Amino acid sequence: MFTKSSLRILKKRWDLTTSRVLTMDFVEGGQINDLEYINKNGLDRFEIADKLGKLYSRMIFIYGFVHSDPHPGNILLKKAEDGSCEIVLLDHGLYATLSKDLRVEYSQLWLSILNKDKQGMKTHSRNLGIEGDIYGLFACMISGRTWDSLMEGITRKKPSLKEKKIMQDILPTVLPKINEILECVNRQMILIFKTNDLMRGIEYTLNTSNRMASFKVMSCCCIRSVYGDKMDKARSIIDKLKIVATQYWLLFKINIYYAFLTINEVYRNTVSRNLCLYTQN
Repeated sequence: MFTKSSLRILKKRWDLTTSRVLTMDFVEGGQINDLEYINKNGLDRFEIADKLGKLYSRMIFIYGFVHSDPHPGNILLKKAEDGSCEIVLLDHGLYATLSKDLRVEYSQLWLSILNKDKQGMKTHSRNLGIEGDIYGLFACMISGRTWDSLMEGITRKKPSLKEKKIMQDILPTVLPKINEILECVNRQMILIFKTNDLMRGIEYTLNTSNRMASFKVMSCCCIRSVYGDKMDKARSIIDKLKIVATQYWLLFKINIYYAFLTINEVYRNTVSRNLCLYTQN
């Protein structure tokens, strides 16, 4: 699932394990929200967020086997020998095993959200058990963004304090609808909600919520999930070749699109910084 230098799962120590006590390796490190440890060891917050995002995108969209309790106490950071960040995942007592149908539908829903596709959101929300007009609220719950932001494009519009306040203000009025949604979806989706919230909390602490790389990784994983399912259903060699070609074309377009967004953002930041220096002089 991940490179050895990026992810570490502790091994069981059978020689020290009894019928009552399970003993695992001991490892030193800092909690993922320990900014003092991160700064002291010269770890890159964005590298941490990117590696964690890749790990969970692959678990959710590709493998369908998700560690569903990623609170800071269950994720340690350790500086690797090459100076990069190693993620140590602890406490494997709560996992969500996603059915293939749910995983593919959830991937389709995320692609619809990223593409501002209202009909796609409605269709795939319905396939996940959400009927009627509350599909919009369902999409907002999954993405953690307002409906206006979804329609403007969350790959372009970054979260802001104003948007956060809007969400806090409308929360009391939509609580009954949120409860209705939670009653409609199955337990797998509820664990995904929990995982998403914990991940957003970690990104907020690391101050990495505005990075575009997370959407690129998520988009690529969603496409691999959807087209992997199509490949499994394809009957002829020709159909499979078409599916592979389409998948790689979409992945290529995503890389070009996010490269453009990155260059555009760097350009705007440079212009803004130069204007500030000019006005100061």
